[in-house]
Amino acid sequence: MSRLRTRMEGLFTTEQFAYKELRGMYLTLMLDTFFIFFIGMVSTALVSSVGEAAIAAVSMVGTINGMVSLVFTSMATGGAIVVARAKGRGDNADIRRAIGEVTGICCVVAVVLSSILYALSEVIVRALYPEVEPLLVEYAVTYMRMMAISFIPFSVFNAIFNILRNLGSTRQSLALTIVINVMHLILSIIFINVLDMGVAGSGLSFILARLVGMIMALLMVLVFYNDYAVRGRDFFRFKASTTREIFSLGMPLAVESLLLQGGMLLVQVYLARLTTVDLAAHAVANSLYQLYMVSGNAMVSLASTVCGQCYGAGREDLMKQYAVRLIGVCRVVLLVTALVLYPFTPLLLRLYHATPEGTPIITQCLLLGIAALPLFWSDSNIPAMVLRCGGDSLYTGVVSVLALVLGRCVLGYFLTITLGLGVPGVWIAMIAEWIARSIALRLRMRGDRWLVHRAAET
Repeated sequence: MSRLRTRMEGLFTTEQFAYKELRGMYLTLMLDTFFIFFIGMVSTALVSSVGEAAIAAVSMVGTINGMVSLVFTSMATGGAIVVARAKGRGDNADIRRAIGEVTGICCVVAVVLSSILYALSEVIVRALYPEVEPLLVEYAVTYMRMMAISFIPFSVFNAIFNILRNLGSTRQSLALTIVINVMHLILSIIFINVLDMGVAGSGLSFILARLVGMIMALLMVLVFYNDYAVRGRDFFRFKASTTREIFSLGMPLAVESLLLQGGMLLVQVYLARLTTVDLAAHAVANSLYQLYMVSGNAMVSLASTVCGQCYGAGREDLMKQYAVRLIGVCRVVLLVTALVLYPFTPLLLRLYHATPEGTPIITQCLLLGIAALPLFWSDSNIPAMVLRCGGDSLYTGVVSVLALVLGRCVLGYFLTITLGLGVPGVWIAMIAEWIARSIALRLRMRGDRWLVHRAAET
């Protein structure tokens, strides 16, 4: 054990970070990410107890809701990178200004998009799914409208949450995660299982939990953790250079996210040709798979913090060094995660009330995903975050969108519908997408062209 610790210290201790510091950040991030996805998984399981129609309806509109939420989430991610850069420079005034601007921008964007989504929810559902049964349409519209309301408080919470992560304040972000997710879980049990409110209960639990989360996040950044002297007026003040930097990072990521979610929506549309059992099985497999990716997502979050601060300090050499080493460690961590979690899969499936018809589909999809996870996932995700921290959002976005279109959209349709493989066809296409993206992003990261953005800024 001591030899491993010595080896890791040699790999990760530099003048910018110490291995012990990074280890503490990662473990907190992993616990944070696990909490988010575990509560999400339990929430999906609670909805599934209402019936396959409910879980299928939630899955149908999940991609649409994702398209909206990812716009302000992308702005928050871009803004958090700006904050990390400012910390790397040691500029507390810029940190304070960025915290206020990111939060304010995300809230405004969420209000606009949520209003549109709420007003057009029924039109959207009927246009995208004209052939589904009326009960699915009713459930989907109800859930979409309630999620639209919840996006407004969530935008504020999410902005502050991402900022705290990229400042390295992982314990504070973990505290926020615990508050909002425990609240969501408790309310879901009350509304869905006790009061028997079904899909509406799930939506209401999101609204109330996210409202509490927003209040706690504001208290955190204004009172409990206010090392940068943030004041309420900072949420309404904007500086042209800071705003421009936030939008230069956030907008390309938002466009990329929209296009990616648009591609996922196309996937959901052709999956709607399958049976309700298939749709429910795909939703359950997706939800379970998030648990396998917890350790990897935590590593991506760590890469954002580390590489953003290295960039702000003018140490692009350390960015590359940390990126390569984080990718290698991530592969090992994902392998260990898969080996540990898979034996518990049958037990986890009971949470979802999986039917005898749906269980074989879920198992087959999970096996495909688990086999590919340690091999390709880290190489297709960590380099993307590193390039974004360096300002190379355009290349990353183009690669991600092309990989999705040719992978899950084109190849996925061919395998799923044309060849009749069903839901597993989408998962095979997803793996092909990871491989293509890994090659393109790793090749880009090896060169120096993505670092021309430093020269452009100076």
